[in-house]
Amino acid sequence: MRFHLLVVCLVQFVYYTHANNQDFVYLTRGFYHESNGLQPSCPSQIYCESEFLHDVQLSKIYPDSKTFVDKKLKYTESEILEKYKKLKNSYNGNVPPNDELTKFVDQYLEDGDELEEWSPPDFTESPSITNRIRDKNFKQWSLGLNKVWKTLARKVKMDVKDHPDKYSLIWVPNGFAIPGGRFRELYYWDTYWIVNGMLLCDMSSTARGVIDNILYLVKLFGFMPNGARVYYLNRSQPPMVTLMVASYYKATNDFDYVKKVISTLDSEFEFWTENRMVTFEKNGKSYTMARFYAPSRGPRPESYREDYETAEHFKTEDEKNDFYIKIKSGAETGWDFSSRWFITSNGSDRGVLSDIHTPEIIPVDLNSILHINALTLSTWYSKMGNTNKAEKYYTIATNLLNSIQEVMWRPDLGAWFDWDIKNNKSREYFFISNIVPLWTESYNMPKKSVASSVLGYLKDQHIIEPDYSVNFNGTPTSLYASSQQWDFPNAWPPLQAFIIQGLDKTQQKLAQQVAQKLAEVWLRSNYKGFAEKSMMFEKYDVLAAGETGGGGEYTPQTGFGWTNGVVFEFLNRWGDTVSNGPNGCNSSYKYLCDFNRIRQQLMFWT
Repeated sequence: MRFHLLVVCLVQFVYYTHANNQDFVYLTRGFYHESNGLQPSCPSQIYCESEFLHDVQLSKIYPDSKTFVDKKLKYTESEILEKYKKLKNSYNGNVPPNDELTKFVDQYLEDGDELEEWSPPDFTESPSITNRIRDKNFKQWSLGLNKVWKTLARKVKMDVKDHPDKYSLIWVPNGFAIPGGRFRELYYWDTYWIVNGMLLCDMSSTARGVIDNILYLVKLFGFMPNGARVYYLNRSQPPMVTLMVASYYKATNDFDYVKKVISTLDSEFEFWTENRMVTFEKNGKSYTMARFYAPSRGPRPESYREDYETAEHFKTEDEKNDFYIKIKSGAETGWDFSSRWFITSNGSDRGVLSDIHTPEIIPVDLNSILHINALTLSTWYSKMGNTNKAEKYYTIATNLLNSIQEVMWRPDLGAWFDWDIKNNKSREYFFISNIVPLWTESYNMPKKSVASSVLGYLKDQHIIEPDYSVNFNGTPTSLYASSQQWDFPNAWPPLQAFIIQGLDKTQQKLAQQVAQKLAEVWLRSNYKGFAEKSMMFEKYDVLAAGETGGGGEYTPQTGFGWTNGVVFEFLNRWGDTVSNGPNGCNSSYKYLCDFNRIRQQLMFWT
């Protein structure tokens, strides 16, 4: 087994040279190298690693750790750190009292105010998708959601480009839609569903600009960070930009754009294959597959206190830094956090956050996404007449497909499962990720048999009943109520897209009927929340229609970019047939009305 330790040093250094008004330097993958050492999360001492950051975050003067690292510096970093050193010395080297610390922060930093409201030029009040929606309530809802694009639309102020050393935010050239709530910057995998929603609302020019922002950051850093903040430079997120371009191409038929950006997609793909692959054995055969792995030193700056306090469970600095790598790797998954990444001493998922072992889990979804990315790039290169590149990516896609089939597919269970390289075993727990190969079509078996197997698996897990009725107000992320936000009873929009669109793509009648039922239940829950609270949530509670999900490190967020995008996807596919209906109490959704039965099942599962 090979474990490679990636350190992104020059990436961060080159970004910060712009603080001296030098031009940005576009990086190539050659700037990445292996090292036995660990670098901090980013080169900024205030935003990523310093005594000042440590003291402020542990003081709890801000309930949310992200608040401090999103602030703007009023003075240079060196001036602020020198002033803080003097303040601390006046207290004999001790941390100043909270009132003094708050005063100091207010004197030398201020709220970022990095964004300005922006009106997308191609916004239209009545997008064409609304003409395909039969239910009058859903039609009005879609018009309301369309207006939310204007509410979420932002551009980064030019001052951020001119003075990047004053901000944690990273400048991007075009307008974009923020996810919502505490998330006021461009994020990676969220953007896929935001782009799809924009395209369905006839905003192809805006969608292209958003994709170009992602590609701009890929050119700048050699990969797309988790989000457009310097403290996210230690990690990425699920690699969705190739699929964003595919969505744009499908909507516009603009292959010239594909040709323009394909070399950047190339470099992003190579980041994953060169820095996130690991070789392991199963049944005596060697496989090389992708994992999430984000090596850097110290706690996540935006969740500093939470990580630091969890790390106190460990005795040595090496153990603590190992934990920090695993927690950052967990954030790279997009599922931050879930029992999916827990490996206890007996090899189960029934642990706590200190049991996180993300880099030792080979994820179904990541490898499936890389498979469809490689296949897409192969198809485009073939269309361009570049045979060598087309064959290269076809070979990569084939190898990943075979590995997914041989390592992850369980015919006895009817689904795909993450592989635990720590214990050399399949992780036989329910997660929606077990169904992602349906969405990416990462299988080489007949669609009829795969659809039948997966439907059987969903019945075995009580997601659906023997008569194919639906049990929840959305498919739960897992069946284990761990208190983590990517577990039961929470349901997340992108995961609904994976399972519902995956079933639909099998083109098997029964699977498509189940997909429509699941989509209708999800739409009804989202609509209920919007109708009653005028809000769209980041995540939902499957046991309470229209209610936000809970758990995790921060309060429930509203907005919400990817939620709206998934709603538009489902309305585009089924808007002519789905209806708001009687809140799930008809024959197709009868078990939604039987809360006692669901509660008994929950007690059994947990």
